[in-house]
Amino acid sequence: MRDHQTQQIVVVGAGLTGVMTALALSHCGYGTPSAPAVTLIDRVNQAGAKAKTATRDHRTTTVHAAGVAMLDALGVWPLVDKNATPISRIKVAHGQPPRDRLKKRKQTEFLLEWHSDDLPMAQVVGNQDLIDALYDRLAVRPIIQITGHEVTDFDSGNDFARLKFEHRPDLNCQLVVACDGLNSKLRDYASIGFFSEPHRQTAIIANLKSELAHENTAFQRFLPGGPIALMPHGERRVSLVWTLPKDEALRVLALDEDEFANQVLGAFGNTLGGLKLDGPRLSWPLKPTITRKMTSHNLVLAGDASHAIHPLAGQGYNLALGDAAVLADCLVHANQRGLNAGHQSIRSDYCARRWLEVTAMTAMTSGLNQLMSFQPTIAKILGAGMGFVNRSSLKALFQKSAMGGQLTRANLLEGRLPK
Repeated sequence: MRDHQTQQIVVVGAGLTGVMTALALSHCGYGTPSAPAVTLIDRVNQAGAKAKTATRDHRTTTVHAAGVAMLDALGVWPLVDKNATPISRIKVAHGQPPRDRLKKRKQTEFLLEWHSDDLPMAQVVGNQDLIDALYDRLAVRPIIQITGHEVTDFDSGNDFARLKFEHRPDLNCQLVVACDGLNSKLRDYASIGFFSEPHRQTAIIANLKSELAHENTAFQRFLPGGPIALMPHGERRVSLVWTLPKDEALRVLALDEDEFANQVLGAFGNTLGGLKLDGPRLSWPLKPTITRKMTSHNLVLAGDASHAIHPLAGQGYNLALGDAAVLADCLVHANQRGLNAGHQSIRSDYCARRWLEVTAMTAMTSGLNQLMSFQPTIAKILGAGMGFVNRSSLKALFQKSAMGGQLTRANLLEGRLPK
């Protein structure tokens, strides 16, 4: 590759979102086998691309049914399917679990429940398995990789953008796709503002072994201070995402393994019997963020660089999948009209098609978390309303939304390559 040439599409950031986006955009019709249209840049060096995988990532990702169809179309899902755990049932509760076993038998603990007898509503996959599969597919697609170089500035002109680096020549490109995460530097270089909640809560992530079978059920309980979720991941194994006030999270993280498991059991209840820690505990500060705009000249924001939502619905990576699927369609349509990858209509179409889902999901997750965690009177009313939703037609609507592909339509989300 000659640095003075203008590249067509450059994806910055080679994590779960960036590699997936590069794979999706490599099917858009631009470029040739000898001159690929897509370039993927990451600050980690080449050996580090798999070195990301050398330090085991013990977290999990929930991928809804439409996302599974997309990853299957990209050739990724067959590489992870055997290690994924389907979700065929979702159960939601509100308030502290009953302490008295006899009392528990007399009451319905989970007031809101979905189940699917046919297609699983979602799949839970280990981040390690997913990133390895993405890199395996990356190796066989016509995608240029530049690793070991961090973007230090971004300039945008009328016809192309210029990416600057400390130790390599500048790179000109028609379209830059920023997949560099919550603290996106490209977003800052482009002076794109954002709204961010203050750090009031911390998410604790861990894997646990359960005494009883989870029966492919995802559990969520809304508690004062933040929700606790247990997602099925393997046989009698669940993945924990527990939101707590930041000071309380520090206290819980400092406990030994047995006491930590007891704290989880006390918060969640004994639906799965005893729980035992299975691996390290991780945490990250929760600061849900959404940008004032999704694009700028020659720039598109995707994934957490555009919208980092609360994890209570497990929809973060699914929004990133939607970003990539829609952008792929926009690029295909532009290419069919003879337009280059930096044409303004691509960014306009992308914003128009992503605004509803991104805004709705951000508002729903942040709003529900704030109300259920910090407004006890409203939380009690909403908790009581779960039984009503469980008996109403709203239940089917929520289930369809959980499976994806409802607020955003795109070829990849329907299991087809962009066309």
